[in-house]
Amino acid sequence: MNTTKLLAQFNKEIKIWLKDLEDFDEMQLFINPSEKSWSLAEVYDHIMRVTRTYQIPNLQKSLTSEAARKKRKNKYGLAVFNLGLRKNIKMKMETFPQPLVSDFTPQKRQKSDLLQDFKLFIKEVNDLEPLLHQSTKLNKQYHPMFGDINTKEWFALIELHIWQHKKQKKRILEFLRNV
Repeated sequence: MNTTKLLAQFNKEIKIWLKDLEDFDEMQLFINPSEKSWSLAEVYDHIMRVTRTYQIPNLQKSLTSEAARKKRKNKYGLAVFNLGLRKNIKMKMETFPQPLVSDFTPQKRQKSDLLQDFKLFIKEVNDLEPLLHQSTKLNKQYHPMFGDINTKEWFALIELHIWQHKKQKKRILEFLRNV
């Protein structure tokens, strides 16, 4: 995986999300299309929470001697990381083990706080670049859905997770246009 390409892909998508966040008004951010769906503010918060509490720590751990290597990369990992296949999957937070549910459950935050934190989040992700350059294909950490994946693949998961929520964001925006 090419580090420059990974960062460019992340930054291209995240610029769109940042612009949208800047353009949303406070009211739009807090409207839930249904009782069981998240608001835009919650989607943004969730993306940052997953990256900070799961993806970045595992990416960093993959570079250490404490990395957990349990099973070779499986067919899902090969499809996503080796073949570049993407499939939009609807996941329910209730299906995740604890403490991930509490770590991943979003909170509604004021726009100014969310915007400031989202900009910091972008910087934090971009600041991972030196780690990506020092990693090798042998630096791996176990992922329950994909098997043992390397540091760059953990980084690629950050952008993949944002991509995964893109359709959710679009559904919320369509709902807001019709209110």
